Amino acid sequence: MKKISASSRPIHIKLFPNVSLYARSNDVFWLAFFSLLLLFLLLWGAAIGSYQLSILKSWQIILAPELAPEKLVRVVWEFRLPRLLVAALCGAALAIAGVILQSITRNALASPGLIGVEAGASATMLVFVVIVPGIIPVFLLPVFAMIGGFIVASCVWLLSSLRGYSPIRLVLIGVGITSMLSAFSEMLITYGDIDLVESALMWFGGSLHQASWPQVKVMMFWLLIAGSLAWLCFRQLNLLILGDKVAFSRGVNNRKALPFLLFLCVALTSASVATAGTLTFVGLIAPHIARRFCANRHGALIPLSAVIGACLVVLGDSLGRSMFAPLQLPAGLVLVLIGAPYFIVLISRLRKA
Repeated sequence: MKKISASSRPIHIKLFPNVSLYARSNDVFWLAFFSLLLLFLLLWGAAIGSYQLSILKSWQIILAPELAPEKLVRVVWEFRLPRLLVAALCGAALAIAGVILQSITRNALASPGLIGVEAGASATMLVFVVIVPGIIPVFLLPVFAMIGGFIVASCVWLLSSLRGYSPIRLVLIGVGITSMLSAFSEMLITYGDIDLVESALMWFGGSLHQASWPQVKVMMFWLLIAGSLAWLCFRQLNLLILGDKVAFSRGVNNRKALPFLLFLCVALTSASVATAGTLTFVGLIAPHIARRFCANRHGALIPLSAVIGACLVVLGDSLGRSMFAPLQLPAGLVLVLIGAPYFIVLISRLRKA
């Protein structure tokens, strides 16, 4: 009889009177580990900056702001904490979107930007910032960027489903439309007004310098709704990654499941891109890191990828604020500079299938 290792023994978690959850002890350990790491990064990020604090002091200000000096409360609660929370929420949203897209396309190199969401949001933002500036209020720009992302993703889905859905067709059409929109964006950047283009480029780099509490609430809403629905579909994702025929034989209706999962991916990506700009690398690398600890078990992969994605963006933003202070580097740029070499090494070490 095969002996069950301690790391694979199921843990029974009773959520509600009639609802129970079974999880592997190894998955619970890594989820708790990265959650504690995220908490540390948030406290560290709240402590560093032009006005240095200790991690213990930042923790005290967060827990009991009424006991701290007003100046320190304003620094932490008005400037640093919203920025860090937006970074964490955007990172988690992009990581979950990356898990969904890599599963439904069965492509390990798929990322949320592959289906044109980021390109559509970026092109929409540039149109309203460079071509027709001032036509809509600044606070509504993320909303229109999200709408642009949804429109482009819908076009990609419709074109890839005209003669029956195919993951390869979805990827190829997404790459084609993304390239066209990227060329259009580059043209606007090249020939647009330099002052208007400069403000747009900060958003393109994944900058979080304008993050505020309303953005925290918007991202939390999208992450809770779309992220929870994605996790509830973990059994369908476990089957879809094995192939359409296997999934169909086990009762998964591809015609209903795929559009719904793609919609969740688009919603998470659009909300993140509209809030923090382009952070494509997170949706690519976070699921790969998570798979090293929980393989393709999506019940654990989705929450673990979300926490790792949050850690990556918080770390990138914190390093961008502190490495060359007072100069601030966008979080997206820092993530690519640090994460790309690691990702190359990670892929090179993977065993051949």
